[in-house]
Amino acid sequence: MKILTKNIFSVKEINSVQQAEYLLILSKLMHNGFPIRDAINSMRMMDKGNRVFDKIYQDLQNGQMVSVALKHLELSQVINNQLIIAQSNGGLQKALFQSGIILKNKARQKEKLKDLLAYPLVILSFLFILLIGMKFYIIPQMDLSQGSKMIDAFFMGLVILSIMSVIFVVGFIYRIRRMDEYTRANLIIRLPIIGNTYLSFYQFMILQGLGMQVASGLNLYEICTSSQIFKSGSIQATIANDFINGLNSGKDIYQLINDDAILPNELKMILQSGDETRNIAQDLILMSELKFDETQKKLKRILNMIQPILFAIIAMVIVITYLIVLLPVYGMMKGMS
Repeated sequence: MKILTKNIFSVKEINSVQQAEYLLILSKLMHNGFPIRDAINSMRMMDKGNRVFDKIYQDLQNGQMVSVALKHLELSQVINNQLIIAQSNGGLQKALFQSGIILKNKARQKEKLKDLLAYPLVILSFLFILLIGMKFYIIPQMDLSQGSKMIDAFFMGLVILSIMSVIFVVGFIYRIRRMDEYTRANLIIRLPIIGNTYLSFYQFMILQGLGMQVASGLNLYEICTSSQIFKSGSIQATIANDFINGLNSGKDIYQLINDDAILPNELKMILQSGDETRNIAQDLILMSELKFDETQKKLKRILNMIQPILFAIIAMVIVITYLIVLLPVYGMMKGMS
C-alpha cells in the first residue's frame, strides 16, 4: 500500500491510472467500514502532490455531496452523474468500485497497446529504411529506373495517406471535443472496433443508475425529473429531458426507448415484464452487472485485434517491397532473353 500511494500521489496531473486508483482506494476504505468523509480525509493526508483531496475535503466542509465534490478528480460527466445517483440511493461504494475497475482496465489496455505497438513499429521502420536503401543504393547499381519510379510512387502514396490521416484525426478530435457528452457518445458508439465497447459502458451506467433509483421507490417520471439537475448535455440529463418531453406529448415509453441509440433493448424487455417494482429493480441491477462484464470482455477483445491488423499491414508492405525489386528485375531479365 505504501508503494501504491507513493506512486499515485507523486504525479501532479491526474491521469486515468490515478483516477482509477483513487476510486478503488475510496471504495476499499468504505468496504472496510470507514465513513466516506473519513476515507477522503485519509486520502487528503496522503496527498502531498497536487492537493486534490484538499479541494474535495473543503467542498465537503462547505456542505457539498461527496459525489459532487469528487469533480476535482476530473472524471467524465457520465461517471460523475452516476456517483451522484449512487450516493442518493445508497450504492456509492459499489459505484466507486465498478467505475474504478473500468478506468483501471482501460488504462491497463492502453499500456498493453503501447507494448504491442512497439514491435510492429520497429519492423515498419526497418522496412522503410530498407526501401530508402534500395532507392539510393541497390536500384542505381542495377540501373533499374522503373524500380526507382515505383519506390517514388510508393513513398508519395504513403506521404499523402499520412497527411490525410493526420488531418482526419485532428479534425475528428477537434469536432468531438466541441460536442456535448450525449452527442459525442452517439457519435462514438457508431465507430468501428471501439463503438460497441463504449455502448456497453454507457448502458452499464444507465442500467445501474436506474436500478438503484427504482429500488429507492422512484417511478420513471420521478427519475427523469431528478436527472434534470445534471449538467445540460450530459447523457443522463439529455435522455431524461427527451423522456419527459416525449411522455408529456403522449408518446409511448417503449418507442422512446427504441428511438434512443444508447438505451439497451433489455430495458424495454424488463419494463414489459410487468413485475413488481422490487423485481424490476433487481433485474435492472442484474442487467447492469452483465453489461459491466461485457464492457470488460470487449476491452480485452479490442486489444487482441490490434496486433493482427498491424501485422497484416506489415505483410502488405513486405509484399510491395518485394514487388518493387522483383518486377523490374524480372522485366530486365525478360528483355535480355
